[in-house]
Amino acid sequence: MSQAFSYTAEYILDKSYFEECYQQSVNPSPSPKRFIKTSLFALIGLAILMFDSISPTAMSTKETYYLGYFFIGLAVVEFLSIRFNKTWWLWRQMMSKAAGEHVNLTIDDNGINSQSLHVNQLILWTDIYRITETDVGLLIKLQKTTTYLSKRCLDKNAIDFMLEKQ
Repeated sequence: MSQAFSYTAEYILDKSYFEECYQQSVNPSPSPKRFIKTSLFALIGLAILMFDSISPTAMSTKETYYLGYFFIGLAVVEFLSIRFNKTWWLWRQMMSKAAGEHVNLTIDDNGINSQSLHVNQLILWTDIYRITETDVGLLIKLQKTTTYLSKRCLDKNAIDFMLEKQ
């Protein structure tokens, strides 16, 4: 009878960890859908401003003027999020409650359990669709999402066990 496998490690969710997560798991090429969304916001804003300026009715108010510039502002913010995708993503992660937290990782026969002050996540082996090994980590593909786990907190036995479990 084989002995049950159990591995425990601790790591910190710092900027270098988040940067590694981004490089390994995020596809940096922007999709045309995001540019369409940006263009749509700009066109709506311009249409509101143009309609407001050529409308002879009493519909021209301060609120419609602000609404037009609000949509143009949304277009600018969306464009900046596309242009500076990595910086935007890292900033959002560093502003989250989880940034700087210590995470206790447990890998056993049940699955992968990550616990910190703000997060308690258990990924069962039956929920994992595929595990892809990269140079510095593992991409864990679930039904609707992908999770990244860095090799810097894993040893060879844990990596082999995880790859064997898929």
